Amino acid sequence: MTASRIFSFAALGAFALGSAQAASAADLNAYKGRTVTYIVATAAGGGYDGYGRLSARFLEKHLPGSTFVVVNRPGAGHIIGTNLIYTAKPDGQTIGTFNTGVIYSQILKRKSVRYDLSKMSWIGKAAAESRTIMVSTKTPFMNFLDFQKAKEPVKMAISGIGSSAYMELQLLAKVFEANFKLLPGYSGSDDEMAMMRGEVVGKMGSTGGQGAFVRSGRGRFVLRIGGEWPSDLTPALRGEDIAKTNLQKAVITLIGSQADMFRVTAGPPKIRKDRLDALRAAYDAAFKDPQLLAEAKKLNWDISPLVGEPVGKAISAALEQPAEIVAMMREVQNAKPSDVKVETALTDVQNGGREIHFKDESGKTTKAKISGSRTRIEVAGKESKRSALKAGMACTVTYKGAGTEASLVACK
Repeated sequence: MTASRIFSFAALGAFALGSAQAASAADLNAYKGRTVTYIVATAAGGGYDGYGRLSARFLEKHLPGSTFVVVNRPGAGHIIGTNLIYTAKPDGQTIGTFNTGVIYSQILKRKSVRYDLSKMSWIGKAAAESRTIMVSTKTPFMNFLDFQKAKEPVKMAISGIGSSAYMELQLLAKVFEANFKLLPGYSGSDDEMAMMRGEVVGKMGSTGGQGAFVRSGRGRFVLRIGGEWPSDLTPALRGEDIAKTNLQKAVITLIGSQADMFRVTAGPPKIRKDRLDALRAAYDAAFKDPQLLAEAKKLNWDISPLVGEPVGKAISAALEQPAEIVAMMREVQNAKPSDVKVETALTDVQNGGREIHFKDESGKTTKAKISGSRTRIEVAGKESKRSALKAGMACTVTYKGAGTEASLVACK
């Protein structure tokens, strides 16, 4: 960690202490008889949902008379949920959590972004988990630098194009000359199952989300960036140690900012002061609660809380990127994944032809979505509808990876 970074986080810590002391005087009865909607910008299950429900449960405990209702609003790489939080009424009764990878979408000014992170009401962050690359122990890769020596593209699982893992892996590949082939369409534990089957080499995520797979002996970390490192895990190569050029250092710093401000809770801009003070005081109390700390310890979850404005200041700082990095991010965002074409037999056809299952090029069972308008269907050389697809047909499927939408299904 550089001296400047130590100073900046020490300053944030001092600020947080002052905020917590001021918040201790907040009227915690401000939420008596009120219902708070806590939005989680992912589907149920997984780390974000877990931390979100833990936060909501203990906020409710420390706001007397309140009721918290957790609502999952996944989609568009956390953008849908973040938009809903940002555009809610500023009465303090709608808050939530999302992946701070939404910073990338704001920097790139994606059309779907309706939020401005610099204006949100920041309640706190729960953790500081390192961003990590994990690979299967069945692969020969021992650390990140081994990717530079790979003779064939290294297959990495991602949830989708534009996700934080997609952006980070592309940026790392570009500045460190690593040859990755990103395969989208993996959600939940699908990517870990794909690693066990040998479909992919690894994935990018966090220590919290990937720690269990590593502890089971089936995975190993080959790179860590920022955050805190669990004492029971074998140390991994640090991105901060291998960054030599200015661009490498800038990319590592950007990714590290996501790691340090992890598992956030925030609300829309301009939440009325009495309720924001109460939320922050309750958050501070929640993450000092012995019961919460004991539950997190059992789950091997990192708890490194920070309360209030220091979180917003760190997020705002991450939004300020040099033009060269923004240009690189835009280039990465606009890159189109290459098509995968496989000659195979359909093993299953579901939902009226909306989803097909088949063997991929490695012989593993995979699936692809079929659009009624965008996917071209051919049967015996004639254009057909997806309802014509049947299990057992010999077909050539053109798609971009497991779970993605096929562009062409040509069957005999």
